[in-house]
Amino acid sequence: MTEKKYINNLMTMYDVSLIENHLIYIFITENKLEYKDSQIINELLSEFNLHPEIYSQLSALDISNLKQLENYLELLIPKADRKLNGAFFTPNYIADFIIKETCPGKDEKCLDPSCGSGVFLISLLDYYKKTFDKGIKKTVRENIFGADILEYNIRRAKIILSLYGLLNNEIIEPNDFNLYCADALRREWNRRFDVIVGNPPYIKFQDLSDENREYLKKNWKTIDNGTFNLYFAFFELGYKLLGPEGRLGYITPNNYFTSLAGLSLRQYFTQHKCLAKIFDFSHKKVFDAQTYTAVSFINRKSNDSVLYDKISDEQKPDEFLMSAEGSENCLKNLNVKQWRLLKTQEQQNIKSIETIGTPISQLFNIAVGIATLKDEVFFVDGSKEKKGLFFKETGKGMFFIEKDITKPVYKISKFKDQEGIEKNTLRIITPYHISGSSASPIPEVEFKDKYPHCYQFLLSEKKQLENRDKGKTVFKPFYVWGRTQGIARSGKKILSPTFSKHPRFLFAPEEDAYYTNGYGIYFSKDVSKNDSLFSELIHPMSKEANVLLVQKILNSAVMDYYVSKTSISIQGGFPCYQKNFIEKFTIPLFTAEEMDKLSELSDTNEIDQFLIDKYQISTRPN
Repeated sequence: MTEKKYINNLMTMYDVSLIENHLIYIFITENKLEYKDSQIINELLSEFNLHPEIYSQLSALDISNLKQLENYLELLIPKADRKLNGAFFTPNYIADFIIKETCPGKDEKCLDPSCGSGVFLISLLDYYKKTFDKGIKKTVRENIFGADILEYNIRRAKIILSLYGLLNNEIIEPNDFNLYCADALRREWNRRFDVIVGNPPYIKFQDLSDENREYLKKNWKTIDNGTFNLYFAFFELGYKLLGPEGRLGYITPNNYFTSLAGLSLRQYFTQHKCLAKIFDFSHKKVFDAQTYTAVSFINRKSNDSVLYDKISDEQKPDEFLMSAEGSENCLKNLNVKQWRLLKTQEQQNIKSIETIGTPISQLFNIAVGIATLKDEVFFVDGSKEKKGLFFKETGKGMFFIEKDITKPVYKISKFKDQEGIEKNTLRIITPYHISGSSASPIPEVEFKDKYPHCYQFLLSEKKQLENRDKGKTVFKPFYVWGRTQGIARSGKKILSPTFSKHPRFLFAPEEDAYYTNGYGIYFSKDVSKNDSLFSELIHPMSKEANVLLVQKILNSAVMDYYVSKTSISIQGGFPCYQKNFIEKFTIPLFTAEEMDKLSELSDTNEIDQFLIDKYQISTRPN
């Protein structure tokens, strides 16, 4: 059982304060601390009664280290408070790194505006002790400030700092602390700080009360836009509280680079030119939660560029921070709608990829797939056939489906390679009249008359179909698809899943085939020279005849490199292939000889090297 599960299991059986007192008692015992002169610790344990069962279970944990004790105390927060206050607990190596980077001076004032039970405060004490050999009591009084909205966090922070003092034979008095139980975003601050560090709360717009939303919108510029996150305002608060030479370091989610919700924060950073450095953990998790993070540093200088570094797939987060350096990204070159941060060599390569040819968004129609909102009803296995009809079994029995009411469909996420596409038997009930670029639902009377078997099946699923979209939409007739997108779209296409470890562009030859869970890249019809005076102006790769050549290019190491550097990734390193992340990728003009050579090449390494040379990438992509 991990320590977190161990603590959580104890919390199901015993009161939190009882577990807390035993953790502190065991720490004091193991370190042989004399605590009678410490008012805070003495009051805490004055009426302490040892519970044999709790003591026995906690003794199995390593509680001799103060930072480990703090980590255990951080776990003693009710689940409701964790969600409400956006608590994600900071690994010690990250707190130490942020403090080292902000480099507090001997007499400078340092604030953590969301201090929890004190992980950054401990790191600050470590820093002052090692760097300046400054006394613990003096450091607590002169250098360390903290705030937290939860009273028990402030109480625990005082306990942790008091224990730190005892470990160094110093007594911290109650009036030595500069720790406040307060909502930092509502508190009236009467001083500026030289250093601000922390892990501000991550709370989405939808998890805040209506009253909080309104207050925040009225008082903080960084959350003007849509579904903001609370940590945006903590960046703004920090900037306002910094002195003229002040420095700030936070660990936060990294989605503020690209998300629509983060637009106001990006605008704020652009306006104030206060963002100095970002060290991005990308898809590597540093918290025990589905949150992808970065360490960001701001200051009061006018920064024309942002230093950026990103973890590699081979690195662990602590190793990355030890070697992180950063490359300049000019602020004027960052599109505020969506930042694309890169290392120096990457900037050169990406510029080459995006300028050497014509963007695929100009060559092809890149479109999202259809949406029925109830695929399991509309999907039919084309391999299941009896007497010229498809059949489908549900909990309500066996139903037959007329073949003519179905079309091929690809659920892109299930295919690993082109062979899977070629073996696809999935079809979809298509209850529409389609003419050119328009589609209209087949009227119910006509549907029942022409496709009686299919109608009976859909009738058996009527309740399910009417409850789509949580009942907010009235579907007429009841069997239409949930969304109208892509119903009349046709043509040869290359399909791509939304997320994929590496490029997985698959050719779908049927012009009438649909797809879900990804995107389709549609080709223009070939135009003969006799039919158009402008045929020579058409990029040859946009024609259907060259679909397999384009597929080779899109599946190459060049595209792999491009998306890995310019897209976002989910856990496990799966980059996103949405239209907005691939549309600027270009296709160069090839000579007839080059097109013949690309057509002949079948070895993946040879194709990659040919294209790397063509795109003029200076180093081979990993």
